Amino acid sequence: MINRPWIIEFCAKTGFFFLLTTLFLISFPRSWSLYPLGASLTFGLGLWVIDFKNIFNEFKKRWIVILPPVFYFLIHFASLILQGFQFHLLENKLMFLLVPVIGFPIFISEYTKSRLSVLLTGYILGILIISIFLLIRIFSMLYFDFLDYPDKISFLTWINAYQFKYSSSGFSILEQPTYLALKLNWALTLLFFFGGYQRFSKKYSIPIIIILTVTLFFAASKAGLILWFVLVLIFIIKKIKTLPNPILYYLLIPVFIFLATISVLEIQRFDRFIITIQTDISKSQTDWKDFDQRTREWYSAIQIIKHNPIFGTGLSSVEDMMVKEFLKNGFIEEAALRLNAHNQFLEAQMTFGISGTLSLLFMLFSPFIFHKKFYFPELTYTLIGIVFFFLLIESMFNRQWGIMFFVLFYCILVTQKKEENKIYSQVVK
Repeated sequence: MINRPWIIEFCAKTGFFFLLTTLFLISFPRSWSLYPLGASLTFGLGLWVIDFKNIFNEFKKRWIVILPPVFYFLIHFASLILQGFQFHLLENKLMFLLVPVIGFPIFISEYTKSRLSVLLTGYILGILIISIFLLIRIFSMLYFDFLDYPDKISFLTWINAYQFKYSSSGFSILEQPTYLALKLNWALTLLFFFGGYQRFSKKYSIPIIIILTVTLFFAASKAGLILWFVLVLIFIIKKIKTLPNPILYYLLIPVFIFLATISVLEIQRFDRFIITIQTDISKSQTDWKDFDQRTREWYSAIQIIKHNPIFGTGLSSVEDMMVKEFLKNGFIEEAALRLNAHNQFLEAQMTFGISGTLSLLFMLFSPFIFHKKFYFPELTYTLIGIVFFFLLIESMFNRQWGIMFFVLFYCILVTQKKEENKIYSQVVK
């Protein structure tokens, strides 16, 4: 006779192990994390088959927060059906469907809920290892390049001339710097504000924060550093408020702002960006649409939206439409690179029209609407806030890196209810 409770427990624990492995490897080369994610979903599917009744009952209690990502996927699916099915355009988006539905039994198990700190610690350890690897690599490059350092120029002049080689995409070789910055800021947020949800004591947290911050500066993502600045400022203010005589400590705020500004301006990407802004603003007639690469992308996306405001261009046509709009406006480099809108909200409206925008907003704001159902509401709000910020400057959900990061942490957090199904929980403790 089959020992059904033992099989359920085995599947829940093994699925959790592979979920932990996925979060640990999510900052490594992308394909590394896909294999354990597939294994975790396989055990989730097994639980659906073995314990369908209990799991389905739990699904009905949580459908309102599980379905938003699924609905967002269905918008993509419907667009392709109407325009002629091209599966390669849907492949990355499958995570919006498979992770919330197939992985649901793993997310809701008491074994997962009671070990959230293990999942978050595994994630931080993974990005810490990647940060150390990237820093060792870049400092090794600096050392060997320094062997050929010409004596006739100052060291600062020399290092400035080669800064692009050591920062931004020259530094972040495993993924785009913006996505690395997103992951670093999420890890720093967990270390700054949610010590009870990860297993690092203060003496370990401080050196980890330093390593992750140095990595963030080398990644040189403008959005990433702006968010880091806000996070540190909030952390300082929160800490000062707990002190018995906080007035003198408020001097730390202007000191931090001054030092952070000087440090950021030493990054060549920021320095050139600010010089470009100053030059353009000083002109008698500023061409705002040609202000920066992102303004060119946003302007082109808005022009396409004006022509298709209700239903959008459709998923199979949007890339070609952007290229045509770039060429029409003389944005040759953007057309050659076939760039997207670099704003998920513009991307959704341009591609799917009103239904795309509404489905995206519903997915992002449903956790705020139904927050009373969550076991970890503050952590959920913070995740959504960070992702929302990056969606303003990146079409994150066009890439598997962005989709995987969001949908995994979203599902882990929104599926944790305050009251669990007792029958299912007792089996998988």
